[in-house]
Amino acid sequence: MLQILVPTDFSNNSYNALYYAAKLFKTKECTFHLVNVCATSGGSVSETEQVESVQGLDAMAHRLVLDLGKNSKHQIKKVSLCHTVTKGISGYAKELQIDLMVIGNKAKEEGANILFGNNAMQLVREVNQCPVLIVPLEIDFKPVERMAFVSNYVNPIAQENVKALLFFSNIMDSALMPMSIEESKGTDAMAKHKAKFLKAVSKILSKEVVLPVFQDKVRTILEFVELWNIDMLCMVYYQHHFFLEFIGKGIIKDLNTKLAVPFLILPDRSR
Repeated sequence: MLQILVPTDFSNNSYNALYYAAKLFKTKECTFHLVNVCATSGGSVSETEQVESVQGLDAMAHRLVLDLGKNSKHQIKKVSLCHTVTKGISGYAKELQIDLMVIGNKAKEEGANILFGNNAMQLVREVNQCPVLIVPLEIDFKPVERMAFVSNYVNPIAQENVKALLFFSNIMDSALMPMSIEESKGTDAMAKHKAKFLKAVSKILSKEVVLPVFQDKVRTILEFVELWNIDMLCMVYYQHHFFLEFIGKGIIKDLNTKLAVPFLILPDRSR
């Protein structure tokens, strides 16, 4: 059974993530771990906050059943954590051996949100044993026909991440379109990493696209996603290589704000 963690602060952002995941995996047996962190910054929590957390989880689970109906393949586990946000959620994910974490994207009309900004980036860094799927608030659910995988192949693509891409492709009956950004001449090692990866995903492979940087990397990726009708963007998070630019310079926040499709972040399995 697939174990899916959905952190929630009871905003439309987090409900949209739960709704999207329930639709995406409607034919799979899943346990959705609906987790609310009800502690203050100091780690303490009042009885009122605990009650509100439990009531909020009940209301969110009930809303999902009203919207989608009862799915016999799905179970919802409601969890109130008295902890700090990042450590509480990442610790829960590791302890319960979560297969996927799903987070709702920040809405422009909503203010500061505990699941976004620095906390969201910390979760991407801390939850390194499973993929993280970030779902934009504004989108309606639609079948994913094309996934784009972006890499420069400085590192080999771990077998676990290849399996994750194959799994998502199978679930969604989608093709995988590799994309790389042309910056400089690649090394022999990069070419070998790329060839091995393309062979591993050959059964789901679509046309590979290599693009020059237009204005910047974010704009290049956004234009590619729109031009090729990409339904989901996938990347591997490396601490010290390509993906660090998106995290370290805050570019991922910019990309995340503007991206109109789900964003699947695969962990660095070498850590």
